[in-house]
Amino acid sequence: MKLIKVKDGLLEVENFFLTSSFSDFAGSANVTRDMSTGKMKLISNNKIERNFTYTEFVVELEKENFNDVGIDDHCSLYFGNDKYAFGIREMKQGEQHKFWKILKEDNYVQAYASDDGINYTNIGGMNFIDAVLHQGFEKYSNEDFILDNYKVYASPYVTIQNFPENTVCELYDSNNNLLKTRTFNGDLECKIFLDSNIQGYFIFKDSTGNQIYKSDLLDLKYGDVYVFSKYELEVIYNGLVVTNTSPVVLKDLQESITIKNIDTKDYAGLKIEIQTASDDLIQLSLDGSAYSDSVSLDLLQGQSKDVFVKITKNVDNHNFSVRDFQLVIDE
Repeated sequence: MKLIKVKDGLLEVENFFLTSSFSDFAGSANVTRDMSTGKMKLISNNKIERNFTYTEFVVELEKENFNDVGIDDHCSLYFGNDKYAFGIREMKQGEQHKFWKILKEDNYVQAYASDDGINYTNIGGMNFIDAVLHQGFEKYSNEDFILDNYKVYASPYVTIQNFPENTVCELYDSNNNLLKTRTFNGDLECKIFLDSNIQGYFIFKDSTGNQIYKSDLLDLKYGDVYVFSKYELEVIYNGLVVTNTSPVVLKDLQESITIKNIDTKDYAGLKIEIQTASDDLIQLSLDGSAYSDSVSLDLLQGQSKDVFVKITKNVDNHNFSVRDFQLVIDE
């Protein structure tokens, strides 16, 4: 038995403003970026804007503060459509923050600011039932607006699945401080709100307080999904074990992964399927020729078998994320 990370919380693999074409966001603005440092600069006093159609999300970014903020100077992060907008704006020298975070869930928006990316202050929220169509940055200053990092996540929660109802889940940080306690519901699932991305671990207890399982120290990120699995399997891609680590990015639309039985018993008739929220067609094969929605395989103790993955991109899906799926394994 083990706790396995089955879905990474990132909705986009890379920093959109660092890797996308300038035509996707720059417009008439004067923008530069340096791939070696990961910095993007908005030099001119106007805005840059991208298409943004996620219904629920967490956007967390790191920027550089202005050295001096004049009477009319400002910088802002905004989301919205052709009628309405919401976001964060800084207009005073002493009210600048290096980290911004905005989340949208159940038609409610919440904004946060932080100086260290760990301890966030809630700076306001509002109902926003309209669809978000775009997201951008705007500034007015003699100084450049410098974006150091930009990530888009699926939700503010870490989700854990497959423990019995009423099982207690305790989240601890790397210093063994108890941060939060939650209970599994009737769907055998619990969600834990993350105040920031952290290193931490889980302890699971039954309804009488007896410890069932303690996880390893994990890098926990917004939107991650973990499953408590009865199978002792490793998933290997490009020679690296990806089980219990951050899922890797498939380099191409047709790849192979290896599944290895590291248990002390044989497995027969394992059914492997794909689960995805994207519109892409993702299919599996055992021979690299005949693809279907699922495959079945037997694995003896210590045995490894290759599974081929083919992704057919939907014509309307312009997201450069290739690996937005998870493997579902059952008997």
